[in-house]
Amino acid sequence: MDGKPLVGSLTVVAGVVVALLYATNLVYCQRSALQLLDAAALSSDMHANLVWAKSIEEQGWLNPRPYHPWADWMQNIAPYSQWVSWWGGEKIFQQSPLYAYLLSLFMHRYFAMRVLQALMSIAMCVFIGLFAARIAGRTAGWIAFWLAALYAPFYLYSWPFLRDGLSWFLTAAMVWVLTELTQEDWKEPRARHLAWLAGLLLGFGFLSKETYLLLIPAVWMVLCFLSWKLERQWGIALRVAAGTFLAIFPLLLRNVVVGAPILSSSNRFAESFILGNSEGASPYLLIIPERTGEILRETHGHALPVVRATLKSHPDGLLGLTRLQIRKLLSLFDPYESPDNLSFYFVERISPVVRFGLRYWMLLPPGLAGLCLGLWRRDRRLLWIWVTLPVFVLSLLMGIPVSRYRQVLMLFLIPCAAYFLAFLADLLRQKRLRSFGYSLLALVGGWIAVLGPLARQPRGQYERVSEYLVCAQIYHQLGDRVREQEMLEVVRQKFPEFAPVQRSLGEQLP
Repeated sequence: MDGKPLVGSLTVVAGVVVALLYATNLVYCQRSALQLLDAAALSSDMHANLVWAKSIEEQGWLNPRPYHPWADWMQNIAPYSQWVSWWGGEKIFQQSPLYAYLLSLFMHRYFAMRVLQALMSIAMCVFIGLFAARIAGRTAGWIAFWLAALYAPFYLYSWPFLRDGLSWFLTAAMVWVLTELTQEDWKEPRARHLAWLAGLLLGFGFLSKETYLLLIPAVWMVLCFLSWKLERQWGIALRVAAGTFLAIFPLLLRNVVVGAPILSSSNRFAESFILGNSEGASPYLLIIPERTGEILRETHGHALPVVRATLKSHPDGLLGLTRLQIRKLLSLFDPYESPDNLSFYFVERISPVVRFGLRYWMLLPPGLAGLCLGLWRRDRRLLWIWVTLPVFVLSLLMGIPVSRYRQVLMLFLIPCAAYFLAFLADLLRQKRLRSFGYSLLALVGGWIAVLGPLARQPRGQYERVSEYLVCAQIYHQLGDRVREQEMLEVVRQKFPEFAPVQRSLGEQLP
């Protein structure tokens, strides 16, 4: 009997279920103060993206005077003119611009943008499943798809106006395309088409996230090596490089026209590196080190001097920086979702999909087990995980690995988890019960370690007050006294240091 109709039916059902889950998340978030949080949280990246997108709408695609956020913590360090000098001028984008340009197409149609972000997240789940199927078979593909489709942080970050979802979508698509490319006969027309697509995805990735500045050379070098091994078939590598340049050409043209440095796409390296690596930096919390302003004034914001001065900020030099990096690596095993723009623990009170979805700590042990299994087997099908994952880990260590930054690891760890779970299923089918038992025991040990000794943040400090206060103010301005008081009651119960809180916000709360 032909199984294609059954597979097609399962695919349709899976698509409908995931669409309903994302629709549920959208409805619950839209009915809460979250729909206005991007505009109300004035020091957030969400708000900065909105203002930047508006400047693109007003100025046109050249955007000669892009918006540069000057948050309250920045104001405490230096005046705006000094920050502009450190950034290299006002014409440089404050971060990779693709998301802001996309958002500018949806000005005053914000819910449509949120729907588009949900659709990108759904497509990302599909690419994760396709990638897992390519490296480990159809069973692993379906496992990976459902793990991604039920993963709570993907729902959390599909809502706010942040660029991460776009970057994850492009990265998942890129890894799948590269895997298809390297398993294809490079003499076939399909390989040439895949090469162009891989190059375009690399270029768009660069326009969405600065990490691609490290990733693109790594991918090019691997493809050049493979071209040399395959009887010097350089055409594929050249097409990938050409596709990359084609995607970033509008940025280069814009920079030339407005007078910005031709290859510039972001001005935030200096402050991000200092915040993540200087003496006093937290391994997983967004804390402004005391010497941030001193380092910026000393180095004038130039990259290499910033790196040297940041290293010197540690009394014991390289040893102190190494200890901090080790603590950052350990924080990647902590179940705590360190908030940046939006707190996981606040949103789970609003969206049942976030509340009951799979958590980071649940997928981390099977993901690492699958990664180790692939290395032990020397499974070449995992090539692009071995190439790209270290780049993203290095990128995390260059800053602060808060929750939304470390989620990119799941683009690789979810397929690895599916790889491992499919391996467990094979052990059961083959009745290799002893190997199955040992593997399962190792998996349980991983969960115990993550929830036990590797959990560094006290559970009583998982939540923060800022979202409750801002949302209480939103409800106050909307005249919704019931939900305003609900927010304030949570503040009184969970954050007594902010008590007494007035029955009405009035002018007292920010």
